[in-house]
Amino acid sequence: MPIEDGQNFRELSKISLVEAMSTAEEAVPDSKAIYGKLSVINGYLVYKVVMMDEDRGHNRVLVDAGTGEQLYVSDTISKDSYKNKRSYDKKHNKKMKDYFKGMTPEEVAEKKKQFKEMGDAWKSLSIQDRAAMIIHFMQMKMQWDTMSDDQKELKKQEMKEQWKDFLPLSPEEKKEKLEDYVKSLKN
Repeated sequence: MPIEDGQNFRELSKISLVEAMSTAEEAVPDSKAIYGKLSVINGYLVYKVVMMDEDRGHNRVLVDAGTGEQLYVSDTISKDSYKNKRSYDKKHNKKMKDYFKGMTPEEVAEKKKQFKEMGDAWKSLSIQDRAAMIIHFMQMKMQWDTMSDDQKELKKQEMKEQWKDFLPLSPEEKKEKLEDYVKSLKN
């Protein structure tokens, strides 16, 4: 769908995020849509949908926001391909070293297992639920931009506590918690 410069495109989409994610999942059958966003690319309104497979490989799918047609599917990017990018690797390694600082190798392995379970729980949600969560997180990001530094710090601490409670849960409990969270968004 063509868009003119400066045109407010948010209201112009003729399909929902759920429909775009469904189209993307049809285009890449062994993957799940984990994120989607309405964007203007080269003057056209599209949904950019990020897909993930069981091996944590990623694809990007562009879906026309007017017709719902799949426009483009990228090649799969393996999780290991990022290691070849020096700047990413340095930033990522620093973040990970800081995150796992002071943990034993067993604790690091347990944390990584918990994060994988979290990803699996996310992918097990329905497309409608994943879309609702994505929209919710986008709204949270817009609110974040208007918060004071003190409010941001308070919110960060609140989120850290939620993660501490969430990560040790079993995979099934994680899925139930996510489903409950989505239900709370719909009420």
